Amino acid sequence: MNNRILASFAPHRVRVMALAAFLSLGTFSCEVTDLQPQDAISETAAFSTPDRIALAVTGVYNAAQSGFYDPLNGTAIGTRGYPFGSAATALGDVRGEDVTDMAGFFLIVYANNVTPSAPNVVNMWSNLYATINQANVVIEGVRAAAQAGTITTETANAYEGEMRFLRALSYHELVINFAKPYNDNAGGNLGVPYRDFPVTTPAAVERARTIGRNTVAEVYTKMLEDLDFAETNLPAARTGNLKVTRATKGAAIALKQRLRIHQSNWAQAKAEGDKLITGTTTFSAPTAAGGYTLAANPEAAAPGGTTVTPENIFSIENSADDNSTTNGSLASVFRSNGGVAGPGRGLAAISPALFNLPAFPCSDTRRTALMARNGAAGPYFSNKYKDAATYTDFAPIIRYAEVLLNQAEAEANLGATNAPRALALLNAVRGRAVAAADRYTALTGDALIQAVLNERRIELFSEGFRWDDIHRLSAPGPYQRFSPRPGGGIPRKFDTTQAAGANYNCATPPASLRGSIDDIPYTDYRFLWPIPAQEVSNNPTLAAQQNPGY
Repeated sequence: MNNRILASFAPHRVRVMALAAFLSLGTFSCEVTDLQPQDAISETAAFSTPDRIALAVTGVYNAAQSGFYDPLNGTAIGTRGYPFGSAATALGDVRGEDVTDMAGFFLIVYANNVTPSAPNVVNMWSNLYATINQANVVIEGVRAAAQAGTITTETANAYEGEMRFLRALSYHELVINFAKPYNDNAGGNLGVPYRDFPVTTPAAVERARTIGRNTVAEVYTKMLEDLDFAETNLPAARTGNLKVTRATKGAAIALKQRLRIHQSNWAQAKAEGDKLITGTTTFSAPTAAGGYTLAANPEAAAPGGTTVTPENIFSIENSADDNSTTNGSLASVFRSNGGVAGPGRGLAAISPALFNLPAFPCSDTRRTALMARNGAAGPYFSNKYKDAATYTDFAPIIRYAEVLLNQAEAEANLGATNAPRALALLNAVRGRAVAAADRYTALTGDALIQAVLNERRIELFSEGFRWDDIHRLSAPGPYQRFSPRPGGGIPRKFDTTQAAGANYNCATPPASLRGSIDDIPYTDYRFLWPIPAQEVSNNPTLAAQQNPGY
């Protein structure tokens, strides 16, 4: 095991990665970790100067943006946007019913036929843990650097806050894909292994190989602790693109609000949202919490490329020289391969399930401006991502629109007294896209909650949120009444032949239209992804804790 940090330099972006961070206990071979590249520096040296420390911190963002792809199946190791550069966004939608897999590119995931060796499963798991491990390396390094006087304690805490934000973001992606929802058994079910130490030595490898799965509740507790620390120590604002591509106080608060929504802890979700929301009919965040506000209209909220908007809270940077490539970029996946929205690859079309949603008015500008048809009678595709040539579209992770919808859902669940504010928050997002007649005027109770959930589908399409909602709404209990599949689970999906022609009709949806890809009950083992095969083969504790059915 070579205890080193590998650094490579791109024209516009420094890329740094802890070599040991790519260890997912069995995912990468000893031959990889024994490499001694000429541009490697030891971990001790990596934290020996302020400049090198800053470089190491930047490297963790790079790990979150462009991890290795498919090292298990004998193909060339390359980047594909794992985990957050594009893969989490694409897979989050493909796991749901609001897109249609047009080219078979996501067929295994789309048809719910994954195996412990499926590349999407393997690469999400291994690259998420690689990001986590690299964050742990940097946390240990900056703490030691502060003790040595190399950087100030304040600077070290700010760096650690960034690392803990990325670690929490990564663990949440793991827990919603590989574990049952928090609201099933109050978080008492098996979650994922929680590692808060760097795996950089043989002893650490052996320690990690014996760690089993923490409970879902334990993982949530750790994530919230990380985000509390991040909120306390991160800056409120940054300048230029860094204000969205580096973690801030507002990003930590917003991610906490998201986690509380997954817990159905409405009071705590509201408390976090209150830190980011002021106003009665129009809303903005206080300057001390980032000063976010909604863009003027949906098109302005999704300009594509590297443009930063007032509602961007956190995004993962892509650039012309560091991106998810033609096979994985957001524009390749979601943008049409023909018609006015080309020239993407058209891999994931808008599904008739979303297009024909009754809550989605025909004149809604999220339809007319942010969707485009491939030809006169072809499927519709997302127009949120614009750069299908150099793949620079930032991956949107947190937007202010989500914060407002999270808050609307929390307030709607807190009773009739909170319903007027929930309605105002909902209409703030909806109102910029629809005619006055299509805004909501009098909703309470379940009708209000359902309206918020519908609005999430409409507002956040092609941003990876559909699986988040399917997952959390499927848990047994009273909130399961809002699951898109009765009794919880994954709804039926439309195949390629159904994503065409008259099946797209927002005014008069085809009455008999029904997805041809079977739904998956919540109780079906395929609802969850399996722990990757090589992970369980190297960890006997995990081998005994594999998700049932695999």
